[in-house]
Amino acid sequence: MKEILARIWKLRFETGVAGENALKKSKIPIKKLLEKNFIEKNRAGYTLTEKGRKKIKVVACGGVFDILHPGHGFVLEKAKEYGDVLVVIVARDSTVAKRKRIPIVSEGQRVAMLEYLKPVDIAVLGREDDPLKVIEIIKPDIIALGPDQYHDEEQIKKELKKRGLSVKVVRIKEYKKYPLHSTKSILQKIIERGYPGARTKQ
Repeated sequence: MKEILARIWKLRFETGVAGENALKKSKIPIKKLLEKNFIEKNRAGYTLTEKGRKKIKVVACGGVFDILHPGHGFVLEKAKEYGDVLVVIVARDSTVAKRKRIPIVSEGQRVAMLEYLKPVDIAVLGREDDPLKVIEIIKPDIIALGPDQYHDEEQIKKELKKRGLSVKVVRIKEYKKYPLHSTKSILQKIIERGYPGARTKQ
């Protein structure tokens, strides 16, 4: 049941429409979900009722995800374990440039790559002016922070409470380390090897 409810939530979030054609492969008859008051029908197709929404957990996590590596995959997999739908918020190029460096991979391409990863249900761009504005739109049940992210859990909860949102904030403490476990380490390896393609032709 959670699978079809999560699918309806995802479709409504992505397209605003969850019609019958998109739900034909569901193992649970739509009629049964209507009878149990988990969903309701309107002009835009089906949507979750408050009762139906409480049946699933939506998880949000964020990051840069510049030059994807196994460490990203590990953290995303752990984040997905907290719920039924994983929404990944991708930092804007301008935000990354202010805090770290100009990203190697553009924001649009980073979003596109994440959508190919198995744990990820939806990938969206963040907001430069107000990072928590996206959280207001998603309204997740849980925010999952990576083990090395600098954000303070309590501060996030306090700020969201001011906005009328009660969201559980968790930190993924596990981390599977790989030889090239960060974008920085990958870039350093490229520099060390003097990658020929990066040399300017005379």
